[in-house]
Amino acid sequence: MTKKAKPPESLGMRLLMRILVWLTQHYWALPALIIGGALAIVIGIWWLVTLGWGDLLFWVAIAAGIIVGGLTLHMIIEVSILMRKPLPALDRTARTATVMLNAHDGESRTLLLQYTGADGEAHNAQLADYIDESWDDTFVPGSEWQVYAFRDPDFAGTVVFLTEAHDEVWRSGYVLDGVRIGGESGPVKRGSGSPFLNGTGKWRFET
Repeated sequence: MTKKAKPPESLGMRLLMRILVWLTQHYWALPALIIGGALAIVIGIWWLVTLGWGDLLFWVAIAAGIIVGGLTLHMIIEVSILMRKPLPALDRTARTATVMLNAHDGESRTLLLQYTGADGEAHNAQLADYIDESWDDTFVPGSEWQVYAFRDPDFAGTVVFLTEAHDEVWRSGYVLDGVRIGGESGPVKRGSGSPFLNGTGKWRFET
């Protein structure tokens, strides 16, 4: 029996989380956003003053800017802290996983595998290794691959990792949706071998 998956997040929340992740990964983006927003507010206030709405709207704009800026900064800091935490402990037991779905939406790929966890139940999880397009044709539905899963069964339905047995496979990105935050993915340098297991990546696992 397949373990019930966690309720999916709303499209708006997933989009917001991806935007916040992007901001934390591009350190120039946050200052640019703050400066651009402040400039837009100043221009907006100047325009409203010319229309005679200056006094009231000036203070409304200031209050709104402080609130929105504070909330945005708080969320960015929180996401940044979460993304710096280690990944959950990895169960180094190699498990056979079967590709159930390999679908493209024009911008990204969903690669869903099914495997039997330590609890003896079947689980569906995404592949954390974002396979390079040159290898896409090998991950057809029904094909089998050796994977590692997280030790904590609460993460059984999130992602799995290709084992060292498949180091010849090229990767070009990573997918960690639902592990530390709702949507976490991005590029890595194209090449063979796991960016998670080769010891040179930015990720570490709890012990």
